[in-house]
Amino acid sequence: MNSFGKALKKARIEKRATLREVGAYIGKSVGYISDIEHDRKRPPNLEIVSKMEGFLRVTDGTLVELANSIRQIGPQLTRTISGNHKLSTVLLRAEQLSEEKQEKLLEIIKKLEDE
Repeated sequence: MNSFGKALKKARIEKRATLREVGAYIGKSVGYISDIEHDRKRPPNLEIVSKMEGFLRVTDGTLVELANSIRQIGPQLTRTISGNHKLSTVLLRAEQLSEEKQEKLLEIIKKLEDE
C-alpha cells in the first residue's frame, strides 16, 4: 500500500476510531483528517504521524514510513521538473485527465520506455 491516506483509514477503521477521535487526539479537525485519508492533503509532520500510530496502535511503523517516503517525494519532484518545461507541461496536462486516461498515459509511457 503506497497511499498514506488509505493506510491511515485502514488503521483507523481497524481500531474502530472515528475521524473526530483521531482529530481530537492530535489536535486537528475532522475535515483535515478526512482530507488526508482521501489523499487531498499530504501526510502531516512525522511527530503527528507518530502520535497517530500510538493512538491507533500501529506498532510496525508503517504510517511513519509511508509519510516519510511521501514527504520526500515533494522536494525531489520539484527538483526534477523545475528545469524541464516539457515535463512540467505534461504533468499539468495529465492532472486534468480522468483516472482512466491517466492509466492509459502510463501505459503509453511504458511502451515508449521499452522501445
